[in-house]
Amino acid sequence: MVNGKMRTRLVLLAILAVSLVVAACSNNNEPAVTETTTVVTEGSSIAYQWGDKNFENFVRKAAEGRTLKIGFTPPAASEFYDIIEAGANTMMNELSDRFGVKFEFEMSAPNEHQSVESQVATIENWTAKKYDAILVSSAGDFDAMNAVYQKAMDAGTAIFMFNMPAEMWDEKELKAVSVISYNNQYQAGYIVGKYAAEKLQGKGKILLVWGLPGHWSTSRKNGFLEAIKPYPDMKIVGEQRGDYVRDKGMQAAENLLQANPDVDLIYGENEEMAQGATQAVEARGLKLWDGKEGIITIGADGLKSGYESIRKGKLTATVNVGPVDMGREFIKSVFMYEVLGYTVDKIINVPTTVVDKENVDIAAAYTDWALSTERK
Repeated sequence: MVNGKMRTRLVLLAILAVSLVVAACSNNNEPAVTETTTVVTEGSSIAYQWGDKNFENFVRKAAEGRTLKIGFTPPAASEFYDIIEAGANTMMNELSDRFGVKFEFEMSAPNEHQSVESQVATIENWTAKKYDAILVSSAGDFDAMNAVYQKAMDAGTAIFMFNMPAEMWDEKELKAVSVISYNNQYQAGYIVGKYAAEKLQGKGKILLVWGLPGHWSTSRKNGFLEAIKPYPDMKIVGEQRGDYVRDKGMQAAENLLQANPDVDLIYGENEEMAQGATQAVEARGLKLWDGKEGIITIGADGLKSGYESIRKGKLTATVNVGPVDMGREFIKSVFMYEVLGYTVDKIINVPTTVVDKENVDIAAAYTDWALSTERK
């Protein structure tokens, strides 16, 4: 019988095989494999092969002389979006190496966190410059942003949304070619609630350190509340905003712990705030979770810094929402749509998983691979 740890490893290896849809040349210039079999081995950069040499020749002809101009505008500059861009780099390299397509890729984040006006100006600028595609995640009003996206699409620039809770809206209302995101029932909120209920055996006091009001915070809270609904002895006893950054997350957790020092779990809506909450627990001399007792701290993103904190026994867990795979998937989708003329799914959700000390090495290795890849 396969034990839990081995099962997690096998599942994640399968996810890697599925997500690496295009054959990769390794960072040390190993040749691409041309068989149509799946080869994933420890320490190898050989990935799932997309088609054979004959297919490759035809795609090379279709992509000959083509340069895709792509803009990437997240709502803020952060480690999370850096990882998404790193994932995009891995796919751009693979497509360039195998099919000869070239890329011009520009990232622009607002100077002020979630500044919608800045993003709209960026989108309009890239549209005027005839970019092929724009990848956007925005906190802006849904209808107002839809109008911006439609204007860009009408001018010939394809809009791809990413990291957005598409489940909040009617699919037909999404003015984009595709929404590339994740949804483990409400943007990871549900899976956090299930994990918390399991670890606390359905009983405990909970603090929430929450981000700015908007799409993500609404969806995650709905998911978390749904997951703990069957457990009336799991009660939220305090909540404060941490605005998605570590120092404010720490301050919010300190304030909450002063009034509620006997809590069992702190859920930071994103990983930065969760790490801030972990620091607040330590600063008050309280015990962090050791697997049996202490305060559980959990977040969501899938950051290198978060994985390091888990390894040190500080942050208990996080939800890896697939930032590497989001980056890879939207580059592949743009290529399929713009170069080969394929339609792509309106909503593409990458796999997610809870990461704790049991499986952190696998998740960290995948992130490290992406971050170590330089765009050619």
